[in-house]
Formats: sequence, structure tokens, C-alpha cells
Amino acid sequence: MSEHPNEKIMTQLIHNQWTNHSITAAVIDEKMNIIAQGETTVTETHDPTAHAEINAIREACDKLNVDKLPQDYWLYSTFEPCPLCSSAIIWSGITGVVYANNPKYRGNEENWSFISCEEVLQKGARIQEVTLIKDFMLEDIKGYFLRHTN
Repeated sequence: MSEHPNEKIMTQLIHNQWTNHSITAAVIDEKMNIIAQGETTVTETHDPTAHAEINAIREACDKLNVDKLPQDYWLYSTFEPCPLCSSAIIWSGITGVVYANNPKYRGNEENWSFISCEEVLQKGARIQEVTLIKDFMLEDIKGYFLRHTN
């Protein structure tokens, strides 16, 4: 069985965010391989659902030709998944979520934290139970968001 959280995976995603200036998420298989990675492309694609987590889930499902991911697939994100992404996590069959930053250190990101990822996952547990690991490597990412404040 895989062991989460994984520092090597999150370090890679955090580095990508600092380099490409986009929230970054990845779907991780049961062998701890990144099988899909997404960035936020809302502005570029004119698609309000094109969040990093959604893009990673779409790519993973497309790559595996499934509409529900296999057991023991996890999602890692550099930011707390919003309600939209948290719902997609449930419906896609993700086993667990690891995220780095939280809305307390959001900088200029919109404040959608009226419904936390944890609340959505708890409400959706009858559909899919999802393990949640919050604020993993927070100290390595929060500065990215805080430097972009008004």
C-alpha cells in the first residue's frame, strides 16, 4: 500500500507552481506515480471549471479510459480544493487528498472557504469516503500566495 503524504511529489508540485505561476494538482496511482498533472487554466480556456484539480482528474480519467478512478488513487494539490473540485474528487473515486496551502494564506485568490474541502468530503462520504491530509508542506508554499497580496 502507498504511503501518503509524499514529500517528493508535493515538492515537485510546489516547484511547478513557483515556476509556472499556477495552482498545480496531480493524480497519483497506487505505486506513487504521477499519472496526470493539471494547472489552473480558467483564463486561458474561458472555462470556469478548469481548475488544476479538475484538469488533473480529467487527464487521469482520459488516460485510463475510465469515468471513475481505480482504488488507491490520490490527488495532491498546492492549494485547498474548492467546493467544485472537492465534489469532483468524490465523484471520480479518489481515495485521498493531500493539499499544501489553505485559504488563510490565499493572497489574491478568491475567498471560497465558506465551504471547506473537508466539509464537502464529509458530506459526500456516503458516495465515496476520502482521506484528507491538510496543510502538508504549508511553509514551502504559503509565501507564494502571500507575496501576491493587494
